[in-house]
Amino acid sequence: MKVNYRLVIGVIVCFYTISLSAQKTWTLRDCIDYARQENIQVKKSQLTAESYEIDIKQSKAELFPSLSGNISQTYNHAKNEQNNYKYEGTFAGQYGLNASWTIFNGNQNLNSIKQSKLQKEAEELNTEQQQNDIEISITQTYLQLLYARESIKNNENILASSEAQLKQTKDFLDAGSITRSEYAQVEAQYSSDKYNLVAAQNSFDSYKLQLKQLLELDITDEFDVNFPTIGDEEVVSLIPSKYEVYRTALEIMPELKNSKLNIELAELEKSSAKGGYLPTVSLNGSIGTGNTWDSSPSFSTQINRRFNQYIGVSVSIPIFDNRRNKSNVQKAEIQKQTAELNYTDTQKTLLRTIEGLYLDATSAQSKYQAAKDKLTSTELSYTLVKEQYALGMRNTVELTTEQNNYANALQELLQAKYSALLSVKLLKFYQGQEITL
Repeated sequence: MKVNYRLVIGVIVCFYTISLSAQKTWTLRDCIDYARQENIQVKKSQLTAESYEIDIKQSKAELFPSLSGNISQTYNHAKNEQNNYKYEGTFAGQYGLNASWTIFNGNQNLNSIKQSKLQKEAEELNTEQQQNDIEISITQTYLQLLYARESIKNNENILASSEAQLKQTKDFLDAGSITRSEYAQVEAQYSSDKYNLVAAQNSFDSYKLQLKQLLELDITDEFDVNFPTIGDEEVVSLIPSKYEVYRTALEIMPELKNSKLNIELAELEKSSAKGGYLPTVSLNGSIGTGNTWDSSPSFSTQINRRFNQYIGVSVSIPIFDNRRNKSNVQKAEIQKQTAELNYTDTQKTLLRTIEGLYLDATSAQSKYQAAKDKLTSTELSYTLVKEQYALGMRNTVELTTEQNNYANALQELLQAKYSALLSVKLLKFYQGQEITL
């Protein structure tokens, strides 16, 4: 049978192409959405919230009576006075139902329900806060990855230019127009540029690994990132007022809502502690019967004759409790004051964050505009010096100096670009806007 190698190769290429096209490239939003759902800490927090839901049901159930049944069978072996103190064995049975209902306990049961509900709500807010934290971390790492990628491109261009200059300088050396030391300077610059490119590539690989680890992907998972084009309109977009950002953030950020809930929880805890001063009223009741085996009358008659009922009300009044209730109330008050201080501290932390982002955004945008102007003039100067060097009008020191100035200007522009972009994106995030690129 003759094999059609062209057909086989065509099928292999087709499947390879399909496989490549099927590989997902992760956008920033893809990374954020995935992490907000799949992050382990987020999932653990969600499970804790489910646990508080069970606590709510348990607290509600405490409002109802409890009912238990008991059955016991006993064997007694003892001397019987009526039978000349001979040993006799007796089998007996006891059967009963017991009910208990706490009617009033200083509203502690009702407060327990409210506390469980608030704890569940607080844990849901904690989940949202963890999702926000991972979103910020992913945004920072993703933009650092974009920065590193552009840095690689810049270093590749500089290295290509440096390589051309090295060849040109070698021609000058062979022609005897420059000294060996001058050639060594250009050669050293070329080696430095190669090192900078390797460092940029290593930085890119490191940020890519950090992003993959933030997503908690498996070691065997393929991970390719989508690299959007970042235009000036995004970098120099309008910076929102820090006062408006802060005012909005106070209303929507989960950490602020959580701090408020902690104050409410502390107040409920204090109310429950005060309930310890009040009496506890309980209603108790039971029904029961019993029988003795192998004795008269019959089983049913014994059960009927020994059938008994009990109902009663018990009131427990705290008179002297070794200062337990007073200590509980005082501790609850301290807990409330601590919660209020934590709320104030959370507000101030949020304010510092927003003020810092606002300052970074305005500063980075100003630096970006200045860096663009600096790059234009530095690039022109570097181009002229290269041309003059080719004509023998400039020496190697002047050439390498201008090249380094140009490389530094490129890096300064990149740093200002991504610093401004990150700060603006995060400011808008604190206004409740979705982070996208």
